[in-house]
Amino acid sequence: AVVSTQSTGENILDVSNWLRTTDYKGKVGLTVKIHVDPAKVAEFETLTKEHLSTTLSEPGVLHFRVNRDYNRDSGVFWFVEEWESPAALLTHLNTTWFRDSYVPRSKELCVAPSLRALYLITSA
Repeated sequence: AVVSTQSTGENILDVSNWLRTTDYKGKVGLTVKIHVDPAKVAEFETLTKEHLSTTLSEPGVLHFRVNRDYNRDSGVFWFVEEWESPAALLTHLNTTWFRDSYVPRSKELCVAPSLRALYLITSA
């Protein structure tokens, strides 16, 4: 079930209201489509490697993967994440690394607002 899809250009932290207020305690997924300036893809890939390394060590992360779009010339990347719970994802979104380093640095490399879907994982 899709909880939120966003194409307005608002920051990813906007999903935190649902994460803070839900009574749902199960696993959640987040998929984010990011449009990187094709001239800045190498810089984004370097930042993403740092982001992966940091995020994969966080408690509650079940799956965190970054994929390049099939159209490699487009500068599109897909982040596919699974978290133990809304609380685990909210904790990630509030880390100093994500909020104060990754978000502002990645915004400088993007050419369009990200699209995202937050969803409940209801099967194994």
